[in-house]
Amino acid sequence: MLKGYKYITEAGKKAILGSSIWLAVFQITCMLPMVLVIHVLAVMLKNAGTNGEKCFQLPLYMAVGTLFVLVMFFSYKKMYRMKYLSAMGENNNLRMGVADKLRRLPESYLSKHDLSDLTSTVMDDIGTLEGVMANQLTEMIGGFLAVAVSILVMFFVNVKMTLALLAVIPLVLLSMSLSDLVSGRTHLKNRIARIGISDMIQEYLDNIKVLKISGNIEGYQKRLGEKMKKLVPRLILFEFLAGLCVSMAFNFLRMGIGIVAIYGADLLIKGDISPETFFTFLLMSVWIYEPLSFTCENLGAVIASKVAGTRIADIMEYKEQTGVTDVDLSNYDICFRDVDFSYGNKEKVLSGVSFTADQGEYTALVGASGSGKSTICRLAARLWDADAGSITVGGQEVRCTAPEELFKYFSIVFQDVTLFNDTIYNNILIGNRNATREEVYRAAEYAQCMSFIEKLPEGMDTVIGENGHTLSGGERQRLSIARAFLKNAPIVLLDESTASIDPETETRIQAAIERLTKGRTVLMIAHRLRSIVGCDKIVVLDKGQVAGEGTHEQLMSNCDIYKKLYTLQCESEAC
Repeated sequence: MLKGYKYITEAGKKAILGSSIWLAVFQITCMLPMVLVIHVLAVMLKNAGTNGEKCFQLPLYMAVGTLFVLVMFFSYKKMYRMKYLSAMGENNNLRMGVADKLRRLPESYLSKHDLSDLTSTVMDDIGTLEGVMANQLTEMIGGFLAVAVSILVMFFVNVKMTLALLAVIPLVLLSMSLSDLVSGRTHLKNRIARIGISDMIQEYLDNIKVLKISGNIEGYQKRLGEKMKKLVPRLILFEFLAGLCVSMAFNFLRMGIGIVAIYGADLLIKGDISPETFFTFLLMSVWIYEPLSFTCENLGAVIASKVAGTRIADIMEYKEQTGVTDVDLSNYDICFRDVDFSYGNKEKVLSGVSFTADQGEYTALVGASGSGKSTICRLAARLWDADAGSITVGGQEVRCTAPEELFKYFSIVFQDVTLFNDTIYNNILIGNRNATREEVYRAAEYAQCMSFIEKLPEGMDTVIGENGHTLSGGERQRLSIARAFLKNAPIVLLDESTASIDPETETRIQAAIERLTKGRTVLMIAHRLRSIVGCDKIVVLDKGQVAGEGTHEQLMSNCDIYKKLYTLQCESEAC
């Protein structure tokens, strides 16, 4: 049930236990003044017939009462500071821990989860655990400790009355144990439904322009509204089932007060207990059952947080890509040998792929959409792991190399550009955090970015908005290329790097790439076959297999698939 809580630090666990103990001290101390009042009244009644004798020492009782108040104040203050500060710190540690874990997970995991799903885990699920740690868990443990200590003391006062006090506890435990059983699945389904709604809202916001233009925005909003309406009865059902169990526990506890009162009155009439003992246990039944009531209610919240804890555990326990971190490559050749790969349980995307991208050469991957070009680039950088076969970089098996160590040797430009809501300068600087301002400007110039940067109001220091929405597709693509230039890695992967760039800029970028990547391994993907005629090697892919390999001239003479693709493109461009 507490899967997510095992990722709390030792300091956090100690803080939770410490705050629970201080809460128990506070709750026990809150009960003592009333016990003191009962004792004082008993002493007064006992000495009511005495002449002039001191029935009790008033200064002593006042001093004890003052001591109780001080203990209550300082114990609550200590508990409050400890539990909220520790919960805040653990929330930060856990959130950063999950974020760091996501950084080390393979793309295979990230591709299976929507952005809103992962965001919900990092923000909502961890926030749920924070609330439980700061309130319900501490109060539940503290209440249990306070009740346990009080009952232990009461056994020494009177065993029979203590057993009467505990008579309803088995029924309370039984009713609370049913809470997870009857409401757990409903809560899980509700959580999944909420994530689905979040995904739909995220999709709505991402595509609101398309929906407006197509005239489908009202239909999409209607479907979103219907999904939300379907969730409401489920939420009501969960509250009903969980509340039913808690309500049963509360009623059993109230019955306990009656049992103590009736049984105690019987013992009092028989003379087995004194009036002071009777009223003390009557008071204790009210006091003990109140923390137990809160414990039952808090237990329901802890059970409800099980889903959040499980989702966090799913991330934290997912197998990471591991490997050696001390790698010294002798060269930067990329070699594929009989590589097979499929995304999950789908059909094979690659089957028996073998080729070598030699250091200092341009190797182009061509083929129809879905032939496996982008997959090869991702496997080379170990964003995914191959199902079978061998992939080596400089003779080092990539499967045996830590991804972050491998990434040092790669500059990658993906087809889908990701930019941050920051300045252009900082977006380019991501390529190399240690670069100077002059190097950033040089990379921007090589990537043909300065032509549009100089037109912006603040130049390099212009904030470009979320994912660079203030820029055109070609401008965003060029910033991504500038990043790769700045990193200046020995291996460059270009995945449709000129897909959104006009012909004139493409020519300049090709020249810049040729100048900057000289002596490096370049693996590039392009649909415009005329732009790769001068490549050192062209690998032709067809349905996940290598259909041909060689220079443009060699493929035109001995590879029908390449010849057909090239001829069709030339005819299309001529038209």
